[in-house]
Amino acid sequence: MNLGEKVGYIVDEVDTARFTFVSDRQRYPPRHEYLVIPGVKEREGEEFREVDVLAQVTRLVNYSELVSQQLSLRELEVLISRYPTDPKVYGEAKILGYLDENGDVKLPRSAAVPGQELFIAPSSLLEEFFSEDPENCIEIGRLITRPDVPVRIHPNGFRRHVAVIAQTGAGKSYLVGLILEKLLPMGATIIVFDPNSDYVRLKLDKDGNKTDIADFVTVYRPPGVKGRRFSDEEIGGAESYTINFSSLEREDMFSLFGIPDKWVRIRDAIETALDNLHGIYQPSDLYRELEEMAQNNDGDAQRALPYVRRVMDFPIWGSKDIPIEELIKPRKLSVIDLAGLQRDIMQYILERTLREAWNKATSGELEYPLFIVMEEAHNYASKKNKSRASDIIKRIASEGRKFKVFLILVTQRPGKVDDDVLSQCNSQIIMRITNPVDMQAVRNSVEALSQDLFEDLPGLNKGEAIIVGELTKTPAMVKVTGRISAEGGSDIDVVEALKAAKKAAETLDAASTSIEEIREGETRSEW
Repeated sequence: MNLGEKVGYIVDEVDTARFTFVSDRQRYPPRHEYLVIPGVKEREGEEFREVDVLAQVTRLVNYSELVSQQLSLRELEVLISRYPTDPKVYGEAKILGYLDENGDVKLPRSAAVPGQELFIAPSSLLEEFFSEDPENCIEIGRLITRPDVPVRIHPNGFRRHVAVIAQTGAGKSYLVGLILEKLLPMGATIIVFDPNSDYVRLKLDKDGNKTDIADFVTVYRPPGVKGRRFSDEEIGGAESYTINFSSLEREDMFSLFGIPDKWVRIRDAIETALDNLHGIYQPSDLYRELEEMAQNNDGDAQRALPYVRRVMDFPIWGSKDIPIEELIKPRKLSVIDLAGLQRDIMQYILERTLREAWNKATSGELEYPLFIVMEEAHNYASKKNKSRASDIIKRIASEGRKFKVFLILVTQRPGKVDDDVLSQCNSQIIMRITNPVDMQAVRNSVEALSQDLFEDLPGLNKGEAIIVGELTKTPAMVKVTGRISAEGGSDIDVVEALKAAKKAAETLDAASTSIEEIREGETRSEW
C-alpha cells in the first residue's frame, strides 16, 4: 500500500477504539480526515498478523505552554513580541477497522502502540472501505473530506428497511430520487407514496428531456385535484388513479365512512341501500338510495347520510381500479401523487395499496423484491395518533424482509414516528437535524451512530449525509451527488418569485390606470 503524507505519531494511552496523536501546524489533518496506522499487530489465536487500521479524526486542539490563560494581556503582548509561539497540535481519532481477506471490515482486538507513525489514508484504501462492487452497488456521492473517493451503498442493505431522516431543506428528496433512479435499472419494483409531488418529475431531466428511466416510471394522479405544483405536461404525462367504489368490501366502506361496529342500525341501513344497487355505482348513488329510504321515514338511513356525504367528494372514485398486479411488475416505479388530497384519502390509498401488496407477498404471488417509499412517514406511522395504515405498516416493518417487501421511510420528524417501526430500520441515512426531540429520537433508535457522528448532525450542510447500518461496510460521511432527474421538492428562489410578483403587480396597476383614463375620456366626450 502506498501511504499518504505522514502527519504525526500516536501518543499516550491507546485502546482498540480511540487514540491520541501529535502533529504540527504544517501537517495536521483536518477534522473528519481519514488516517491509517500501518502494520498494527492483530492477534489471531496464537499467531499475529499485521493489518492496516483505518481511523478518522474526531477532534483537534492547538496548545501552547507559553501562551496560557493565566497570563495578563500585557504579559501576553510582551511574550508574543519577544518569543515565537509554536503551538502543539493534538488530535483524537476513532478506529474504523481493517479489511480482512474477504474485504469485510473488522474491528481490531489489538491496540496500536504509542510511538507508531500515522499517515493520511490513501484513496485506494478508502475506496476499498466505502466503494463496494460498482456493478452491483449504487453510487450516491463522494466522501465529504475526500471528493475523489466515491461512496456506494449495497442493495442488500435494504433488506431490513431503511430510514432517511432530515429536516426540511436538507436535501432528502434529492437523495431519495437519486437512489430510486439507480435502483430501478437494476430491476427494482418500487411504489412511492408522494404527498408533496416531490418525485413526479423522475421521467424528465433538469432541461425537460426524457431520462433513461422514463419508460419505466408511471405517475398516478387522482383526477380533479386543483392547484398542483406541476401539470401533467410538466412531468412527462400521468395516468388517472381511481378506485371503483362498488368493488370495495363493505367493511372497507364502513371504515371509510367512519362508522364503527357498534352502530349496528346505521350499518344495517347502509347494507339495505347497497343491496338495492347493481353494477358499477358511486357513493353518490348510495347517497340517493339512502335519501329515498329517509323520505320513507327511515331514521337510520337519515343518520347515515352525513357519513356517506363526506366521502362523495373524494376525487378518487371511478369506474376502474389500478390493479396491484400493475404496480408490482418488475423494473417499474409507480409514483402515487397524493398532493392536494385530504389526509383521510391519503391514509386510505396508502393502507389499501399496502394491504393488497402484502396479501400478494404472503400468498407467494410476489415474485420480485418490492421497495415501498413512504414520504412523511410520521403521518402514517405516528407514535401518538394511530392511523388506519398503522397496523399494516408495523407488520411489514417486522415481517416484510421474509416476503421481499422492504420499506424506505422518509421523514423530517423522527421523534413522531412509531418507535417500533423506526427501530426496524437497520440502516439509516441521516442528513442535517437540529430539533432536540428529533435528535434524541435518532440517538435512541440508531445503534450504529457514534456520539461524535451524532454531534455532527446539526453541522451538516445541505446535501451532506451520514450513512450507518448495513448499506455500507462502515459509517460514511457523504456529499450526495449525481442525480439526473429533475427535482420536485427543491426550494423556490424567493428573490426571483418576488420580482415576478412585483412585475405582475405593476402590469395590473398600469392596466387599471389605462382603463380609468379611457373611462374619464368617455365621460368628457359625453359632456
